Amino acid sequence: MTDAGARLLLGGVADLGSEELLEASEEAMPNHTEMIEQIRDEHRRAELSGTNPLTRSPWAQGLPGMLRTVEAANDRDLCHAVYTCTLATGALHDLMGRASAKPEILTLLTEDVMWRQWAVVGGITPKGAPGLAAVALNTVQYLTEPEWAAQLGRYMFLMHNLDVAYPEHPDILGGGMEA
Repeated sequence: MTDAGARLLLGGVADLGSEELLEASEEAMPNHTEMIEQIRDEHRRAELSGTNPLTRSPWAQGLPGMLRTVEAANDRDLCHAVYTCTLATGALHDLMGRASAKPEILTLLTEDVMWRQWAVVGGITPKGAPGLAAVALNTVQYLTEPEWAAQLGRYMFLMHNLDVAYPEHPDILGGGMEA
């Protein structure tokens, strides 16, 4: 995965085909073959229709393209994208922490299309530098894909509603909303 990732970062999708990336993902994540096979099928269908899903990705033009995207954004749009992606990631972490006591939270999160389009591919982040890198990638995606950005905003609304409905400390200030 390191070799494929480095080539993707340096040259973008032109240097790495989707099949090679999926093969590297299979090696790195052997317990996720079903998900990878679904992605492979989506890529095959897209190729038959004459499109390449990777060209819509923040990775499309590699690190140079990502830097150009950030440099081209005006300050307000960039700050809004960073704020939104950081807030969404924090909300997701917080709700997932509550999900062990309230499994319905995870059910509601995973039923939404953004679970697959964002949470599992960049919203669930590790702590430290890798997590910050994931938020940076989300920021680039937010800036380059208005439809994705709108869907993330909608998903944040869902997460906010879950935060209210399932408060972390229900005894503080009277708790959450009654059902």
